[in-house]
Amino acid sequence: MKSVFNKAAWIFVLALFGAGLAATGRAQVYFSVRGLLAEQFRESELVDFERIELSETDREGLEKRLGQKLERGEFIFYVAHSGSRVDGYALFDREIGQHEYIDFATFFDGEGRVTRVEVVAYREPYGEGIRSKRFREQFVGRQAASGFRPGHDIDIISGATLSAHAMAKAVKRATVLLHDAVLSSS
Repeated sequence: MKSVFNKAAWIFVLALFGAGLAATGRAQVYFSVRGLLAEQFRESELVDFERIELSETDREGLEKRLGQKLERGEFIFYVAHSGSRVDGYALFDREIGQHEYIDFATFFDGEGRVTRVEVVAYREPYGEGIRSKRFREQFVGRQAASGFRPGHDIDIISGATLSAHAMAKAVKRATVLLHDAVLSSS
């Protein structure tokens, strides 16, 4: 019996199938939420959370300020306390890289300055250079009013350009959300 597919068609089908497996099964998970919170806020007495639900008006304002659409209108900020003092905040979020989502954790001090950024899970086949300490430290000290433009305010990494853009976008979103939805309301 004659085959319906020619050799090129079989190669194409196998390549699509392989790409699908790679996309779903290649996630590198580097941290758990609980483990990272415990490490970052080890001196704090309590780590709690604050659920932020944006009104349609707040969401539109944030989207305009960020220059990007928000995929959702609800975020969870972790808040570390020692007595009545806020030690810091954390937001776990995700941003699309070239094809897949990259999960990020952004940590802040009590005043809203970035203290640490981590890649929690990475799914792309390349571009993991954004995990380097040197690249991540560019964000430390930044606040909502800081610049986050890759190639201008943030150096990018050759071979990880889209991942660098994704991290800059995620950290900017986290800082603006913290400033506008948490700090300005307290």
